[in-house]
Amino acid sequence: MTQRVDVQYIRFYTDGSAARRTAHTASAISSSTGILPRLRKQRVQVIHLDPVALLSIAVAAVMLITMLVGLVRLQKIQKQTAQMEAYVEQLSQEHETLKQAYTDACDIEAVEKTALALGMIPAEDAKQIEVYLPAVQEEPEAVSLWNRIGTFLFGLFA
Repeated sequence: MTQRVDVQYIRFYTDGSAARRTAHTASAISSSTGILPRLRKQRVQVIHLDPVALLSIAVAAVMLITMLVGLVRLQKIQKQTAQMEAYVEQLSQEHETLKQAYTDACDIEAVEKTALALGMIPAEDAKQIEVYLPAVQEEPEAVSLWNRIGTFLFGLFA
């Protein structure tokens, strides 16, 4: 008689077979293969970003930067304005001192004598004549349609 060939590649229990696994065979299988620890899946942290929120944050940052630049420019202009006001005040004081020096140096009696010698008369002695002119009414020019359209478009795009 010939020996029976042991089939080595069928070792696993499948449901539906007629033979049920016994506790002895289950422990033999687990002890022979060894119990391996379960691999746990590592949780990946996913951060969901809303594109509208990111865009609004970017717009707010740009607006903040432009506002800060505007404030810096405003302060610079205010400094220039204060300097110009001080300069105008200095010039007006200088003008007053020069005007006072001019009026002190001017001899009014000498000017009056010179004017009388040249033949001028005082303002009170002069005759005053009022002249009335009739108002001239301008007649409107006849403007062509193309000139009116051109003027309208020029005013529109100017």
